Amino acid sequence: MSNTDSYPPEFRPLMSESIESEKKTVERDLNRSKDIQIPVIDLEHLDMEKLREACKDWGIFHLENTGIPLTLVSQVKEITESLLSLPFEVKRLLGVNSPLSYYWGTHTVSPSGNTVERAPRKSSGHLVVMEEYGRHVTRIVVTLFEAITETLSLELSVDQKTSYLSESTGVVRVQRYPRCNEFPGLEAHTDSLEISIINQDEVGGLEFMKDGEWFNVTPLANSFVIGLGDMIQVLSDEKYKSVLHKVRKMMKKKERYSIIYFVYPDKDCMFESSRYKPFRFSEFEAQAKLDVETHGSKIGLSRFLNIP
Repeated sequence: MSNTDSYPPEFRPLMSESIESEKKTVERDLNRSKDIQIPVIDLEHLDMEKLREACKDWGIFHLENTGIPLTLVSQVKEITESLLSLPFEVKRLLGVNSPLSYYWGTHTVSPSGNTVERAPRKSSGHLVVMEEYGRHVTRIVVTLFEAITETLSLELSVDQKTSYLSESTGVVRVQRYPRCNEFPGLEAHTDSLEISIINQDEVGGLEFMKDGEWFNVTPLANSFVIGLGDMIQVLSDEKYKSVLHKVRKMMKKKERYSIIYFVYPDKDCMFESSRYKPFRFSEFEAQAKLDVETHGSKIGLSRFLNIP
């Protein structure tokens, strides 16, 4: 079986590109995003002031010394790459009698312009959930969330913490990007949650916006990328901002893999802020879904601004 057989049929023509096409793409991409060093936070020796500055000025940072065994991370990568190399017709059935599910296309549309397909239809959109890895990343998210709320001097009850960060919603999603130059790896967006934990491979490709410019997130060995989401922006009353990020089109002769952990608030979790009208997380999700269906992308927090 060729590697292209593991991709959806609509992707395969995009992976057969001429050298001339690649050269032209390289020339168009000369003004690509700038390189920059984002903050590095040590989870084992957490510096609260450094964390505050990273959240306030960047919204994105590397996290090292997380306590996740390197052997476990390697196993996760091996398993996910093995699963994703399965024939497309096999993967599309995942989720029927399996804890796994599979989706293809981007978060909003496929290369053909059609709405993203998921298998099965009732799939939550996650690809791989592994219990041990999930326990570790859950621990990291809880530790970071509590530290971030401490930097904001927010006094939250146990029930509030549980509602804002519902561990039952945690999913591990593995994303694979083919080597092709015809479409962006992932369009610019913010995440509709508090914190995302991203394990990007050595290929790189993750970019974020700061002060109106796009910058590259250079891979850092044995670390994770932490991105703040929309709900942290609300909780902080915009002291901290949700990071706008994307994945650029791949230029190298290698696929890109990204393992991301998402954990969402409870559906009924209420968010209040002087900058935004009170809303339940379910309302935010419903509006984001409607915007994607209507406009092709999420509009997000601007829908809930508390305009005087």
